[in-house]
Amino acid sequence: MIVAILAVLMLGFVMLVDVSKLTLPSGMSVGGSATYFEESIVESNTSRNKIAIIDVNGVITSSGAGGPNMVDVVKLKLKRAGKDENVKAVILRVDSPGGEVLASDDIAMAVQEFHRKNQNKPVIASMGSVAASGGYYVAAPCRWIVAHPLTITGSIGVIMQGMNYRGLMDKVGVQPNTYKSGTHKDMLSGMRASDEIPAEEKKLI
Repeated sequence: MIVAILAVLMLGFVMLVDVSKLTLPSGMSVGGSATYFEESIVESNTSRNKIAIIDVNGVITSSGAGGPNMVDVVKLKLKRAGKDENVKAVILRVDSPGGEVLASDDIAMAVQEFHRKNQNKPVIASMGSVAASGGYYVAAPCRWIVAHPLTITGSIGVIMQGMNYRGLMDKVGVQPNTYKSGTHKDMLSGMRASDEIPAEEKKLI
């Protein structure tokens, strides 16, 4: 709501439109799904001007599991908001711990593309309970970011983990024999002792 108030003060309109139920053109589908969406009004003062609300909820992914995938749906909503002359601004409502790097990048690029094509329509990020990692990433290209003091955000990066079981193997007398065609083919192998991992490989990772 802070974002909505900001937009009202700057742009002079208060109709909020939730485009999570966006109407697809006849015969068009997202991610192979036949699901259709409808625009719904969240708040209105009878003004024809609109603030479009686009949600990015949950894990950010390009997988649709047989239905519309998040990336395609967000892109479609932005496209619709761009074509609607009555839409004067967009609220990207983010509540996500992050997700796939490529999916997050696709949404971030879509926001940038929206701004290039619609310079008079700012996209404003409204961070919810969590907007971390990919959630922060998709908010970064927005014109403004508004977050609650208790919003968990930040942490753009990658984590890589592995399990080393060489000590257990040594206890039971199991000795690994590795033949590899490249220097780093066994990178992150759990069968190597710590002193067998070259310093250059640790730096590379």
